[in-house]
Amino acid sequence: MRAWCRSTLGVTPGNLPLYRQALRHVSAVTEEQPDNERLEFLGDAVLDAVIGDLLFSTYPDQGEGFLTRMRSKLVSRTQLNVLAKRIAIERVIESNVARTQESSVPGNALEALIGALFLDKGFDRTRKVVVGLIKQHFDLKEIEKEDRDGKSRLLEWGQKRRKKVEFIVREEGGGGRGKHYVAEVHIGGEVRGTGRGVSKKVAEQDAAQSAFRGMRSRKPAASRPAEERNDLPRQQQPRHRRGGERPRNDRAQ
Repeated sequence: MRAWCRSTLGVTPGNLPLYRQALRHVSAVTEEQPDNERLEFLGDAVLDAVIGDLLFSTYPDQGEGFLTRMRSKLVSRTQLNVLAKRIAIERVIESNVARTQESSVPGNALEALIGALFLDKGFDRTRKVVVGLIKQHFDLKEIEKEDRDGKSRLLEWGQKRRKKVEFIVREEGGGGRGKHYVAEVHIGGEVRGTGRGVSKKVAEQDAAQSAFRGMRSRKPAASRPAEERNDLPRQQQPRHRRGGERPRNDRAQ
């Protein structure tokens, strides 16, 4: 365990039992041993703060909508499981859940490990470790492209269904740095999404995402035509706890 933490996280545990608890799934506990769920709760909050800080400093000109969507993608259960497997966390997890079974155990353990790291080393060291892992294993530019393609996907969606899709942008605020833009998406003459940004492009992308969210919420997925469901942007898998048994509240997309 100590050697794995040094080689993977670049830290030497000061409180080793805390790290062992973080990597102990509820399926492997005994009466004398606590599971990792409390540390997972703490790690979830710390991870949100670290990713929020990273995105806030990386994208100084982007609005709240873009930052929220990027954070949701980075901390989704799918991404956390991917990251956990890339750092081979399953080598040190205590769990009786079958390794071949698809579950959220690796991602949950990673969150708990972040909670343990926070208690042992403090926020600044934890932030350094988490940001290092994110930059090593994920390309923010590629994740950003998924968001930027919203306008193009919406226009293509309209062309396939012979629906007129228009983006109407107006300028608001004063001159210079106080200037910002508001965009509306009109589909078939109806306003289906709005967005804001410091540039026309940012506002249009925000409006496109707003329109997609509105379309997803207006109709249950089962009632939409299959081709329409396939064209809507895929959402990241929501986070789940305890091996995927209990759902968490989704974050805003």
